[in-house]
Amino acid sequence: MSAPVRSSWVVRGLAIFSLVVVAACASRPYSGGMQVSLEPAQGTTETDMLIATTRARAEEPDTLFGTQRQERLDFAEVTVSIPPTHTPGNIEWPSSPPGDPNTDFVVRSAAFIDGETAFRSELSSRLRAKPKGSRTALVFIHGYNTLFAEAVFRFAQFTADSKFDGVPVLFTWASEGDVTGYVYDTNSATIARNGLQQTLLDVAATKPDEIIIMAHSLGNWALLETLRQMELSGNSIVDRSNVTVVMAAPDVDLDVFQHHMELLRKPNNPFVVLTSQDDRALGVSGTLAGGRGRVGSFSDTQELSELGVIVLDLTDLEGNDAANHNKFALLANQIPQVASAVSQQIDGDIARERGFSRSVGDAGRDLGSFIGNAASVVITVPASIARAGRTTSVVPSGDY
Repeated sequence: MSAPVRSSWVVRGLAIFSLVVVAACASRPYSGGMQVSLEPAQGTTETDMLIATTRARAEEPDTLFGTQRQERLDFAEVTVSIPPTHTPGNIEWPSSPPGDPNTDFVVRSAAFIDGETAFRSELSSRLRAKPKGSRTALVFIHGYNTLFAEAVFRFAQFTADSKFDGVPVLFTWASEGDVTGYVYDTNSATIARNGLQQTLLDVAATKPDEIIIMAHSLGNWALLETLRQMELSGNSIVDRSNVTVVMAAPDVDLDVFQHHMELLRKPNNPFVVLTSQDDRALGVSGTLAGGRGRVGSFSDTQELSELGVIVLDLTDLEGNDAANHNKFALLANQIPQVASAVSQQIDGDIARERGFSRSVGDAGRDLGSFIGNAASVVITVPASIARAGRTTSVVPSGDY
């Protein structure tokens, strides 16, 4: 293909990507997105999150962090209020900050945390405040083209819809927040490895009962690179029985994913990978990457499962964004159930494997019930788990 033709396809791809990814947010929160509202409102719910980031602090007021990178970690804490009119899976964006708490997501408090020691102390304090057995830390890593406020509000939506009762921890890297910034974002996600590693080690040091690490889109590249780095340095975290990894719509090359999974050998708990063959954003990403397929839109779930991961194929789930790239957000109140099932330690005993397979199957039925009769989720589990007598695919239909 000649350079001009190839260039035109790239430009066209970026234009499509801009339309499908950004259209849902007409006025994006480049600044002022953390403006606090103290207006009272009844029937709201609040989510309190801790934040670790490799973003530089923003010069604009009421913004906290911008799009520039920095090497050292910085920290913050934010409380977001969700309106009583909230539709699960959606973010009700204010037309302008700070918004109306009766109808919009609004920030109730936002402040920097003074250093890593204070961050770890606050995390430990919040975990200790939970009943023993419920001290779960949920670490979320956002994807490409995501501004700081967008990462905060998406995580708030997810934790609220899932009724997550542990401690949410957002790790946010320096995305440019621009559809043309794919290369910048990829480099930023790569640079974030050390910061993410330290964040995961800090979370583990507070000794939560359970750690769920969830990444979306290009955030999975940052996560895989970090896990690889931790494995090679002898600081593996995925060999712990209380750690579960959930990868939503991974914007990762298939060959690279296979390489990383082979290096990570056998994590204590299988990774959970959410895919969708109609993910338009990953289609464009693959085009920009020279036609290389992405894990998050790969059609052969059986091949993926042979790498030791559990695959949830969400193709038949109707997305609420034009790109079909945020389907994970629609399953917020079910993904923790699946993660909890996966986090049961697999010790190789056949009876234990049989019990684990049943728990995955039950989670699948719950997913099917949540989605409704018009859609289905295909759950494909590794043969090592399914060999206890169950099929490798559980297809919930809602007809129980």
